[in-house]
Amino acid sequence: MMIEVWKRRVKQHQKKMMKYLKYIFNDHFVIVCLFLVGAMGYAYSNYLKTITSYDVKGQLIGIIIFTGVLSIGKLATLIQAADAVFMLPKEEAMEEYFEQAKWRSLWLPSFAIIVTVGALMPLLVAMSGFAFSDMFYFVPMLIILKETDLGSQVLNLKLKESKEWIKIRFLLFGIYFIVSTLALFISPIIGLVGAVAVAVSYRVVLSRKSNAQTYQWEKMLKDESNRMKRIYQFINLFTDIPALKGSVKRRAYLDVFLKKIQKNKSNVYYYLYARAFLRGTEYSGLYIRLVGIAMLLNGLGSSFILSVFFTVIFLYLTGFQLLPLYFHFDNLSSAVLYPIKQNDKLQSLKKLLSLLMMFEGLLITAASAIHLSFIEVLVLLIGSVVFNLGFCQFYLPIRINKMMKLQQ
Repeated sequence: MMIEVWKRRVKQHQKKMMKYLKYIFNDHFVIVCLFLVGAMGYAYSNYLKTITSYDVKGQLIGIIIFTGVLSIGKLATLIQAADAVFMLPKEEAMEEYFEQAKWRSLWLPSFAIIVTVGALMPLLVAMSGFAFSDMFYFVPMLIILKETDLGSQVLNLKLKESKEWIKIRFLLFGIYFIVSTLALFISPIIGLVGAVAVAVSYRVVLSRKSNAQTYQWEKMLKDESNRMKRIYQFINLFTDIPALKGSVKRRAYLDVFLKKIQKNKSNVYYYLYARAFLRGTEYSGLYIRLVGIAMLLNGLGSSFILSVFFTVIFLYLTGFQLLPLYFHFDNLSSAVLYPIKQNDKLQSLKKLLSLLMMFEGLLITAASAIHLSFIEVLVLLIGSVVFNLGFCQFYLPIRINKMMKLQQ
């Protein structure tokens, strides 16, 4: 019975997610991803050509990446609020439900492990003398460890104290670190054997602990709600999600920026948009994340061409993702009654996006200055300004018109 319930919920969940996939994998996003992966692959290939001898850094990087990739993927229980009442009498039968949830939750981490190990192998071969065939030991090793990790997350559904869960996590990731070290410094086969030993030990020791406790329903509901919220936050980068409610924070320390806006008729929407950006976590949080990633990539890079590419890509992504600000106050009755021309609304958004993208361009250029010459930094700065003007003056009005037509 519980397996049927699980299968039905999986179908409902997949149907819901498929509805949003067409918005995520749109032409813009796919093209950007292709260029981004291509540029990073080109830089990676050039770096590998500079490696001429053994370097222990390859194994150390491998240990960090192998341990880190095991943190990808949370247990997807698909638990619903009503389950705390209607599923409570069937608590003993929930074991098979969560067993199904664990194996399905292993799909995405397994894919991430295969891609990560595949990308890391050229570095390990060049620096540490491994063979590409060792990938067939590393991948099963990490998948077995991830299955154990998901098993511990099933156990966490029964733990009352968060401190106990933290201790288990620290212990497990310490073990993952040790197994990865054995695989990279002694032998990949030893690492695989170690992963199997960890999995068997977990089933023997921690399964006894699990059988002695009952499920914490409120905790399960909260964990699943937080997991879905993170998924919706990602999808919200591409389209509006009715199920996601953005939070608003006072942030009085940012009022200094709002006070600089002149209180006149032409700045009504400029003030509203600026206030929505500063107080709404869905806008400011997105902006900070994109700027941070762009600065990191440009700071770590070593090529002027790549710096130009990353700057243009992230300026475009920032501007594109902030376009929904235009419609933010459409359902506000007082905003509809304002005697303001539609063009003033568009000009206000242009002004705000231009300012934000200009500031982002300055930060990205500053991060790129670590490895670029003065002339290259100057060209990058001028290029970001030109792209900013082109985006706000030409692309923004066209895109807004298309979005308005779709809403009609």
